[in-house]
Amino acid sequence: MACKFCVKSPFRNQRLSLVRAAERSPMKKSGIGYAFKLIGISFLISLLISAAVIFIANDVFAFVSDSGEHVVTIPEDATADDVSAILKEKGLIRFPFIYQLYASMRSWGDDYLAGEFVLSDAMSYDELRYALSPRRGVRSQIKVTIPEGYTTDEIISLFVSLGIGTPEGFADVIENGGNFGYDFVAEIPEDTGRRYRLDGYLFPDTYFVYADSTETEIITKLLANFNVKFDEELREKAAQAGYTIDEIVRLASIVEKEAYYAADMAGIASVFRNRMSSSRYPFLESDATVKYAKVQSGNEEMLTAEDLRSVDSPYNTYLYRGLPPGAICSPGLAALQAAVYPADTGYYYFVSAKDKTTIFSRTYEEHLRAVAGLK
Repeated sequence: MACKFCVKSPFRNQRLSLVRAAERSPMKKSGIGYAFKLIGISFLISLLISAAVIFIANDVFAFVSDSGEHVVTIPEDATADDVSAILKEKGLIRFPFIYQLYASMRSWGDDYLAGEFVLSDAMSYDELRYALSPRRGVRSQIKVTIPEGYTTDEIISLFVSLGIGTPEGFADVIENGGNFGYDFVAEIPEDTGRRYRLDGYLFPDTYFVYADSTETEIITKLLANFNVKFDEELREKAAQAGYTIDEIVRLASIVEKEAYYAADMAGIASVFRNRMSSSRYPFLESDATVKYAKVQSGNEEMLTAEDLRSVDSPYNTYLYRGLPPGAICSPGLAALQAAVYPADTGYYYFVSAKDKTTIFSRTYEEHLRAVAGLK
């Protein structure tokens, strides 16, 4: 029932319209959207700042980094600016300005050792500074070159001749030193009758080592180099072909010893890969493996034709099928690459010519003619 005493305001509908209009106003919606945008931008900026802080912190403290090593030369009277530029050039730091700022905060000054140093990607700013600081005392460094094709015994003898370690110390580290943090070491077959557990993995290269290095430090350095050189691409290709890393290392060691020129390595590798894939040629018949077996038995006389059938050793690939139980030397990168990427051939034989090049043959008859032509 209508109230006769109530007065209907002419402005009531107008006020309600304004309120409803305000509720529908795009300004209110845009204000909410703007607030969300601000929150989103603030969050994004926070993420970027956090990422930058983590990135810089990793550069300063080397929480996560590669295990590569670099030879760094610091000139006389080098300043912190000079050193930061050198470290940046070698990839040891990312931010020279941050290094300089950190050095200033730590009051390091410009007191740096001059000379040649081996520095690791895994070193923090403090560790880099310590390695280059006169306050730590000078550790003399030695340049050591391990030729491709050296056996483990020869590598041990090389370091011992330079006053580093003992034969017994190296043998103990090689046999009982654990996996050194590498899967390829953990995957080396056990109880196969190989001479040394790490045969083939002590990578031949030129190294700068401290004169007072321990046997563990030396072996670790050589394995770290193998880990870098035998990269992911080589590992994946080997796996695709059905070979383990250790099988490739053993094959590459034979290629290293059989080839005089690197250009012939892919062809020689193809001969052995072809034989390993064929039931007609179950034996690799590598003279180098017989020579290795003969030397390991204490006989260093020249290899003879009779030795090929008389040296009874699992390393003799004339008498035992497939690959030998261990590598017969430490192969270089070219031999490893050849073992992984052999030439595509139909060859099953080869012989070295007088000029040290390699003559390849598809059949035994071709091979006999090639051998006869060398006489």
